[in-house]
Amino acid sequence: MITYRNLQESLNRPYKWRRGLSTAKGWSADFKTKDGSKYAFQAARTKKYWGVTFSLENPPKDKGSMALTGTEGSGSLRVFATIAQIFEVYVSEVKPDKIMFSADKTERDDARATRAKLYARFSKMIARKYGYDLKTKDNTIDMDFVLTKKKKNSKE
Repeated sequence: MITYRNLQESLNRPYKWRRGLSTAKGWSADFKTKDGSKYAFQAARTKKYWGVTFSLENPPKDKGSMALTGTEGSGSLRVFATIAQIFEVYVSEVKPDKIMFSADKTERDDARATRAKLYARFSKMIARKYGYDLKTKDNTIDMDFVLTKKKKNSKE
């Protein structure tokens, strides 16, 4: 059972991460958990937007391919805290005009509902903090999140 204290500790102690590629068309970072799981954050620029993905690079053989919140309990919270920290550094450094990412809904019902809710709350926080408009689209297999930088009022 996850307690409020465990939740706070997990979210306040992200894993140490390492930035990789940082160019005009790409930005990446990765980290490993205590159990050796390796996660990757990738941001790739297209003509219209930055597409962001975050994934487990080496899923356990019996689990298949798992996404960001594929682990259970407070471990997944610490993984998400790390991804959130990486995402904030990426946004503050790159200052992208438009960001797109998705929450996978192909896993079991409770995991996909939880992931979509978590991403929705996170995207709202990023939108407020960094001045983006947020649009979501609920699809059959995923939920899309689009953050578009608010235009500055030219009358100021």
